[in-house]
Order: sequence, then structure tokens, then C-alpha cells
Amino acid sequence: MAKEPSRPNGHDPRVTDLKAYRKEKEKAARKPPPKPARPSESVLGSNPRAALILVVAIVIVALLSLGPRFL
Repeated sequence: MAKEPSRPNGHDPRVTDLKAYRKEKEKAARKPPPKPARPSESVLGSNPRAALILVVAIVIVALLSLGPRFL
């Protein structure tokens, strides 16, 4: 059986500091739980009116670019 090397000042890393343990446990309890994975979003995002805004913007750009040809 191999003997473990002696630690300076009698410090053994296997001995847990109870105060540090409680602090870590309290910190973990205060941490909010991880958010569940959301379903994949559409290309336009979560705004339900995004498609309407996109269509209006395309129509305005088309009128500005094609409008002078018809005048």
C-alpha cells in the first residue's frame, strides 16, 4: 500500500470546510433553475406581426423603386 505524501501544515484536501460547503450550497439554492429549451423560433422571430411589417416594407420599397417608371 502506497503512503500518501504529507501535506504542509497538516492540511488534508479531503477534509471539507463546512462554512465553505454551506456557502456553496446556499449560492446554488439562490441560483435560478436553468430555463427549459424553447422550441425553434421561426425566421421572423416571436413577433406575430413581423410578417405584416415585412410585407409592408417590401411593398414600400417596390413602390419607390418601380413607381417612377409608371409616371
